[in-house]
Amino acid sequence: MSELAKNLWLIPLNYKLTGFTSFIGAWLYKGEKTFVVDVGPAATVPVLLKALDELGVRRLDAVLLTHIHIDHAGGIGDFVSHFPDTPVVCHKSGLKHLANPDKLWEGSLKTLGDTARAYGPLLPVSPELLRDAADFREHDIEPLMTPGHAPHHVSYLFRDYLFGGETCGVYTELPDGDFYLRPATPPRFFLETSVKSIESLLEVPHKLFCFGHFGLTRDTPRLLEIHRQQLSDWAHIIRNQMQKAEQGPDFQDHCIDVLLQKDPLLKSWDKLGPAIQERERFFLRNSVRGYVEYLREMGH
Repeated sequence: MSELAKNLWLIPLNYKLTGFTSFIGAWLYKGEKTFVVDVGPAATVPVLLKALDELGVRRLDAVLLTHIHIDHAGGIGDFVSHFPDTPVVCHKSGLKHLANPDKLWEGSLKTLGDTARAYGPLLPVSPELLRDAADFREHDIEPLMTPGHAPHHVSYLFRDYLFGGETCGVYTELPDGDFYLRPATPPRFFLETSVKSIESLLEVPHKLFCFGHFGLTRDTPRLLEIHRQQLSDWAHIIRNQMQKAEQGPDFQDHCIDVLLQKDPLLKSWDKLGPAIQERERFFLRNSVRGYVEYLREMGH
């Protein structure tokens, strides 16, 4: 774990899955108010609890969830058993799934398969702790509705920090200063909605952008702008492949190979290493599938 800015800590929730080091993280702000943004899956809750203990965190004013996918919120039921008076903030439509996570777990298994099993199942959260993000106005925290990666996705603005979850995709900063950036566009994906969410964050005065995966950038407007362009470029590239190539069982991998050639934000692929490439291929397939289903629905 590291303090990336004043009072702001990034806690890596590393797990035994191949390539999952420095991929899932929880953000901790420790100051006059103390809160956590996302808690990760159930399997990594012990890692998070240990880090908080080492940092002297004995109470929290809030847990802010950017969305309820299990790599961000799967451990919330386990986590709040250790902080039983802490309000849990998320989008209104996610509240019922946190209180009764059976359908969320079934959907996670369908989408992620063995990865979901490795993350671990969800435990329910007491409805008394749940807060609708749209109504949450405490501790100078401003929730911003940013659907796209998920309809229930919320970003949080706190002073100099913008906790953007996956609104700006998945980001990996490399040791040489280069970076890798890819869309996080699983089904059901809607391009226009994602672009509007990015544009809404561009209207926020320049803040430090805290990614859900993984790290922080001070170059917020540029990253948001190039990711907006990346989303449009992917639509163009994948549409062309749908018109030219046979859409058989290998079509997603075919699209990934084309994207790796044509998308400059993926140019650092060879620097990622085999384990991270294996992880990324899994999630890239999901992102391509989101585009394919969107383009089919739009009649392209």
